[in-house]
Amino acid sequence: MTWWVLMGMGVITFLNRYAFFARALRYKPSANARRFLSYSSFAILTSIWTPIVFSVDYASGFSHAGWDYLLAGSLAAVLSVARIKSIFVVILSAALFFCLRYFFSV
Repeated sequence: MTWWVLMGMGVITFLNRYAFFARALRYKPSANARRFLSYSSFAILTSIWTPIVFSVDYASGFSHAGWDYLLAGSLAAVLSVARIKSIFVVILSAALFFCLRYFFSV
């Protein structure tokens, strides 16, 4: 069952990417669709850093990973809201994280 799910997800991912990049289809999304898709990289970035920084344990409650994670994740959130390019957000927040780890050994 798991292999069928993985193959199905792979086919769906391939078809989505093929629809946008294949010259044979000549698919042009509408202006609303392009506007909607312009937020996808920021949404994906947020979905990556949020569970790393914050966790909820039903026995002990809400917690965060550490001040270095919290500050670097907050920088990533602020830069994402400012609509900075995703690669720069990742580089700057990772640089802050590693600087905090190296200089302050939090």
